[in-house]
Amino acid sequence: MRPLIIDSPNLQSLKQKYLSTLLTFVFWVIWLYLWMPLITLIGWWTGIDLFYVHMIKLNGNQLLYQDLFFFLKGISLLGSTLAIWALYNYFRFRKVDRRTALPPVKNEQLSAFFGIEKDNLHNLQDTKYISVYFDQDGQITETRNNDALAK
Repeated sequence: MRPLIIDSPNLQSLKQKYLSTLLTFVFWVIWLYLWMPLITLIGWWTGIDLFYVHMIKLNGNQLLYQDLFFFLKGISLLGSTLAIWALYNYFRFRKVDRRTALPPVKNEQLSAFFGIEKDNLHNLQDTKYISVYFDQDGQITETRNNDALAK
């Protein structure tokens, strides 16, 4: 099916391309001009006219520049402090590897830590759903196998 609108810009002459571009620009300007009342209303509603009076007519932009310069000095000071701290830590810990993996915990250590029998620990490790009850001191008092409840 052939489209109803012929869209073949490669077949246009240079004069037609310039004319098309000019007409597109003119209609974009007209379209934006039609939005001016709404843009003016939004500017009035948000207080942009007060911004214009205070910043442009009363030279408030000079104070704004002074404040921005003050903030720039503060940010530079904080950034420099952070960079110095990072360099200090880099030179202090550059040869220390603190990211080594911990050795794996053995079942004997687990059963001794939790105060349970090795066979009970092995059974708990093989179950999918368990309930564990603790006393006031954090010691395991009771364990229940809940695999039957999960089915």
